[in-house]
Amino acid sequence: MLSLQVHMVYCFPCFLFDTEDSQHTAFTVDGFKAWKRVCGSDNVLMKHVGGLNSPHHAAMQKWDLLRNPTKQIETIFQSKSSKDIEDNRLRLKASIESVRLLANQGAAFRGHDETENSLNAGYFREVIKSFSRMSIEVERVVLGNAPGNAKYISPSIQKQLLNILGNKVRNKIREEVGDSKYCILVDEAVDISSKEQMAIILRFVDCQGIIRERFFKIVSVPNTTSQTLKDEISKVLTMYNLQVRNMRGQGYDGASNMRGIYNGLQALFLEECPYAYYVHCFAHRLQLSLNATAKGVPEIWQLFSSLSLIVNFVDSSAKRHSALKVVRKEEIADLVACGQLQTGTGANQVCTLQRAAATRWSSHFRSIKSLIELFSSTKKTLNYMIEQGPKELQGEAVAVLKAMMSFDFVFCLLLMHKLMKITEVLCQTLQRKSLDFVHAMKFVGHTKSFLQEMREEGWDDLVRNVETFCEKHDIDMPDMNARYKDGTGRRCQQRDFITVEHHYHIDVFNALVDFQLSELNRRFSDQTSELLILSSTLDPRDNFSNFKTEGACNLAKKYYPEDFVDSEMFALELECAYYEKDMRSDPKFQNLESISDLCRMLVQSRKSEFFPMLYRLICLVLTIPVSTATTERAFSAMNIIKNKLRNKMEDEFLGDCMVLHIEKEYAESIDNESVIKEFEACGTRRVRFS
Repeated sequence: MLSLQVHMVYCFPCFLFDTEDSQHTAFTVDGFKAWKRVCGSDNVLMKHVGGLNSPHHAAMQKWDLLRNPTKQIETIFQSKSSKDIEDNRLRLKASIESVRLLANQGAAFRGHDETENSLNAGYFREVIKSFSRMSIEVERVVLGNAPGNAKYISPSIQKQLLNILGNKVRNKIREEVGDSKYCILVDEAVDISSKEQMAIILRFVDCQGIIRERFFKIVSVPNTTSQTLKDEISKVLTMYNLQVRNMRGQGYDGASNMRGIYNGLQALFLEECPYAYYVHCFAHRLQLSLNATAKGVPEIWQLFSSLSLIVNFVDSSAKRHSALKVVRKEEIADLVACGQLQTGTGANQVCTLQRAAATRWSSHFRSIKSLIELFSSTKKTLNYMIEQGPKELQGEAVAVLKAMMSFDFVFCLLLMHKLMKITEVLCQTLQRKSLDFVHAMKFVGHTKSFLQEMREEGWDDLVRNVETFCEKHDIDMPDMNARYKDGTGRRCQQRDFITVEHHYHIDVFNALVDFQLSELNRRFSDQTSELLILSSTLDPRDNFSNFKTEGACNLAKKYYPEDFVDSEMFALELECAYYEKDMRSDPKFQNLESISDLCRMLVQSRKSEFFPMLYRLICLVLTIPVSTATTERAFSAMNIIKNKLRNKMEDEFLGDCMVLHIEKEYAESIDNESVIKEFEACGTRRVRFS
């Protein structure tokens, strides 16, 4: 560097970074002006530069570092901090994904031994290990390679992350509900730790015109009184800003604390919102009617008693259970060899007898169906027990075989199978989430028609099936024209003369079908209610033949006056005239089968924008509940998550696990970035994430 004022040369890097003990001050303090010593072999400038270890070279290195901003200490610290933040976020993402995966599958989080040397430290840590084996980047930041104070694998961190995910799922459900009217489905069950749990389901129509039933919350209640349940439900609804005045339906079972017209849960909510109409679960009604039928006809009650005896004897012992499967396997092989059974993927699997559950009528149908299918195998198994089994069991095996081979048992078995095939279709239909109130009652009506048709025309077909079955399994079939004897002694003489056919046709077949029809009529008397009659005007079947402008307006005016002001009622009446002509002329709406199909098609074709009042009325009708099957599915999930090995699970942890396990669609849609942001904001963290 040349100074024009003093006409001397200085070395700027050495001037900046000269050390205090330096004795060469010509280029730093005094200045250099001996220009004669620049040329020749005695070049002072070159001597000043010197070699790699010279002071000038060291000063030049420092000067280069000073001029390069990427080498400055602030930049280095900032770069190091950014890398740490990236590592911290990656470590937390591994924990988030582990929590999401385990909750999705309903698996346990912790193990009994979570030490570093444990070979099985629980699912959570094992999943983290699995992630680390698949990615070097993950392995670099988790478990043993993570800071001791920020591993993010402790049980408290797991619960925090799970709670954040659970709340985000509930918030998404709340956003999906929006300003729509909704219905609550509520039921209670006792978990494995003997705590009373109440499941809350929200039913509503989403923006796509589809009926949704979303699991929202499970709450532990100290008792099941109606006031306690009402307070807990209101607390949950208020927490997520769901107004009770927007409730348009209640779906419960038939317990007195739920359906009571004075002090029941439905009555308490009706006091706050008179338009939250209560509907007794259709599936529960069907269950009650079928149970009453089974108990009301003596021969059918005896059938299920004998059926339970057979299944318990054959299936209660592992030895007899295995013997039945061996016999059935040999039987299938013979039938396939004879060409009586077709082969294929999943066909002809070896099954066993099914037990009938007290609260699941479908299980009764499966039990009857399994015995009919395994009748020959069961018969061979019982004969084997009589001939070669332990002596203490031979007498019981004889009694069971005698009961199974009786004509009364076989006749009632095939009769109930024929009847339950009809009711099973209704049972499965009523459990569909997308079913609407009007369509459900139509299915009930169809079931009654099929039962009436069975009563009038099904006897001959049943007799032929019984004859074929008896001939196949060597069962003695009585002479249907002979005199029927019921009992012995004086009892036989007191009865009028009737034939065997008359007894089975009139006293059993007709009595059973009549009893079933009367129970269905009694349990499903809603078909005469005005709400159903007015709602049926929206039914799109038969090219909207049921649609009436007067019916639609009366439905809105009488049952939903709060949802339609006077001006909107006038707009509804105007829309009806155009709606009727438009729907009947549009080919897209010609083959619709239900109101739910109509609602979805209105949104897809954007006609919901042209008929907003009618669309609103349709959504209100679809909000009316049909069954509480969704709550039963929630309790099935609860039994998977909170089992014997996890019976001390906290209520909040259980609720968060259930909402992620049931609402998988929403759980998968939550991005990790939003979870990290909320995790960082909900408390003081020892490391930075942003």
